[in-house]
Amino acid sequence: MAMSSSSPAMMRGSYTGQMVPVTQSGGQGIQQGGIETSQTQLPPQKNTAFLCKAGCETVQEIVSRTCEVFSQLRTLPLPTGTNQGTQISNEKKMRIQENLNAIQRHFKPLRAIYNHVNDDCAGMEYTHIEDEADNRPDHKKIGENYRHLVEESRELKEQLYLKARYMKEIIDQLRKIIWEVNTMLAMSNT
Repeated sequence: MAMSSSSPAMMRGSYTGQMVPVTQSGGQGIQQGGIETSQTQLPPQKNTAFLCKAGCETVQEIVSRTCEVFSQLRTLPLPTGTNQGTQISNEKKMRIQENLNAIQRHFKPLRAIYNHVNDDCAGMEYTHIEDEADNRPDHKKIGENYRHLVEESRELKEQLYLKARYMKEIIDQLRKIIWEVNTMLAMSNT
């Protein structure tokens, strides 16, 4: 098989958002051991963790395209009535529409991933983290230390508040004494 000097054409896969080679017919495909499989078929090795990763990538693609749509909307110029202004506006509208269509296309595989992961996890038993933490002595010890530190912090804040209030009273008394001294000095000078 002769290799071409140019690199193979690549495009973003609609299922995972990863770059995949474009086949001679123009469709997307993945080459595995000389066999080409369609991007829409699920390889037999896909497990729940892989599907979750693919779902995260799909959500990231949706979010990035949505942010792009909003940034394009923000910079969309108002129609000026000139041919150039209308052309620029139409080009931006087409780019926005392309992004909206791409976002819409990503929701179908995301729904399929969601359903597949839910089916895989249907029989799993979930354990609440708090219940699990209570059953481990290390977590109990950490929890007790945390409570102790929170209580100590509360006591220190209370002491600081009391000392600040005491200092404020002293400052107020000093101000009163200084005011009285200034008043007596002013009366003695008259």
